[in-house]
Amino acid sequence: MKHLIKYVLLFVSTIVLGQNVIEVHYRHVDSDKIAEFEFKENEYWSKVKQAAIDDGNLLATAFLRVADAGIVDDPTMPTHAFVLVFKDFEQLANSKSIWANAGKVLGVDPSTVGTAEISKTLMVQRYKLIDELPLQEFKYAVWNYSKPKNLNGFVDENIKLWKPHFKKNLGKNGFAGWGIFARVYPQGMNESSVLTYDHYTTLASAMNALSPMDYDQSIISKSKMSEYDPNGFRYRVLLELIEFQGSVK
Repeated sequence: MKHLIKYVLLFVSTIVLGQNVIEVHYRHVDSDKIAEFEFKENEYWSKVKQAAIDDGNLLATAFLRVADAGIVDDPTMPTHAFVLVFKDFEQLANSKSIWANAGKVLGVDPSTVGTAEISKTLMVQRYKLIDELPLQEFKYAVWNYSKPKNLNGFVDENIKLWKPHFKKNLGKNGFAGWGIFARVYPQGMNESSVLTYDHYTTLASAMNALSPMDYDQSIISKSKMSEYDPNGFRYRVLLELIEFQGSVK
């Protein structure tokens, strides 16, 4: 029991260092509706989110397209993702305020430019920031979902070993960013508990990062990831950034 309590306290002491909270909405849009969906989101709903940022109800938001959107038309798979960044759980709890003045911001009835009828929300996930490198301009993101056997060890190594390595390589070979989040909700036996991300400036650099590669042996020799997360990432997804608004600072 003492070991369990120590483990929990260690993990909690790690994640409370993070500040921001993110909410990710995964949508599926049929291939013949993607152009209309993206137009309405960019033309109308980005204005609503920008107003929420200006009013202090939201820090930032990102609109992303999954790499195979429009090519593989599987209704159970996301084609797009919206990331909403909040400064804390209190701001997240009041997220309905983002949409409260939509009609006033848009100048039209929101239902006439809505996207609910041409898209389906598949899931919503909430995460707590653990650590990340300062945000830089990027065009592509790789999201890595994991459920490590040793969560505290996984997080500790990412912060102490991999973060300095990634920081040293910022700007090289299209690499533009890194971060790690802990899943807040939903939680479950079949759910990933951690999400890490990598940012890239080009599609080629992102694809190269996804391909098998030989990492610096000076890093690998210090890693215990095979012990912390013996099964590796459960799922990895490549996304293209459509629009980013606001600031995570």
